[in-house]
Amino acid sequence: MKSSRLLQIVFRVVSSPRVIFLMALIARLRVLSELVPAYAWRDFYRYNEPSHIAWALVSGFGYSAPWPNTPVAATAQQPPLYPLLLAAIFKLAGSYSYLSLWIAVLLNAFFSSLTAMLILRVGKRDFGVATAILAAWVWACWPYEAVVPIRLWESALSGLLLMIGLLLAPELAESLRISRWLLFGALAGVAALTNTTLLSVFPFFWLWLWINYQRRGKSCSRVLLGSIAVCVLTLLPWTIRNYEAFHRLMPIRDNFGLELWVGLELKAGRSGAAVAQPFPQDFPLNNPTEYNRLGEIGFMESRRQMAFSFVRQYPREYLNMVINRSFKFWSEPIGTPWPFVSLLAWLGLCLALWRKRPNAGLYAIVLVVFPPVYYMTHTFPTYRHPIEPQILLLAACAVVAGGQTVAKLAARGIAD
Repeated sequence: MKSSRLLQIVFRVVSSPRVIFLMALIARLRVLSELVPAYAWRDFYRYNEPSHIAWALVSGFGYSAPWPNTPVAATAQQPPLYPLLLAAIFKLAGSYSYLSLWIAVLLNAFFSSLTAMLILRVGKRDFGVATAILAAWVWACWPYEAVVPIRLWESALSGLLLMIGLLLAPELAESLRISRWLLFGALAGVAALTNTTLLSVFPFFWLWLWINYQRRGKSCSRVLLGSIAVCVLTLLPWTIRNYEAFHRLMPIRDNFGLELWVGLELKAGRSGAAVAQPFPQDFPLNNPTEYNRLGEIGFMESRRQMAFSFVRQYPREYLNMVINRSFKFWSEPIGTPWPFVSLLAWLGLCLALWRKRPNAGLYAIVLVVFPPVYYMTHTFPTYRHPIEPQILLLAACAVVAGGQTVAKLAARGIAD
């Protein structure tokens, strides 16, 4: 009797959203207490592009100057929301101050801890309690997941926004309430202005919703168009700003060509061996001469032309690069369990689709649609972070399913 009651107490604790949030926050605070005092300038501020834009904003130069030693001129190198958030913090506590850094990284830790609660909630709905608890606790306590989101980057906020999208989409599949659909459209716009790659995911969420209604012989066209319209309206002010600044249509960013060129230049002699430095020699952080001479649009255009020229001349070599980056996206950082986690996630997705889980298609969209831009350009392990909540949920699904199968076989063996 006592053991049964103890098990109930333990279950209530491990399945409590508040406990999971608290444990996630404690893990991130512990990491912060070690990293921030020792590496505040070198690893947080020094080469951070959103921080430099935030400095320009609070200094009265407008949204400009992503890199030091370059002209203070308008930029569209970063999507605007995270630099604007940092600018608000700089305005409150000082540009590049130690207090501002602590406020920013604590906010990122808060976003990431909220994501742990959403993993639990969404996981219970889509895969069951055991899967949800396992995935949420891995997210909360794994040191890797505690370190990546605290950087001065949009990763933690992007992961949170995508999880909110995954929470809301199945609710829209059951409701034609216009307010919810408009909220989803606003969320899509905010997500795109935070991490432009997320703009590729939400249209497929809308497509999934449309197909869902069509299969049931219903129509969601009116609310769907309204949702898309709100997303477009959310992006419109920034698009207008970019047009006024650069005299060309540019919905969010201008750096795809630059990122494509970076991925090509990071291959030593274009032989497939990566150079040691994280950026090419002519990247503005290393040598801003070309950027200063050509200006932002001229520089971005020149790098786009160089990259496209290489792809046209060496399509087979570029294809090999894409294949190599596809593997790296799912397997790095080297020396961590990520290759195994990724394999489990794909197995979990196949299992969810085979069992016809109602929302499995949404997870397929995330895993298939989000990564290709990094396959084409270049990838670092941190680029995967916004979809890691979904990866962990699918991996946990595979683990729990495997455990249940083993338990059934063991029980059958005992019975025989």
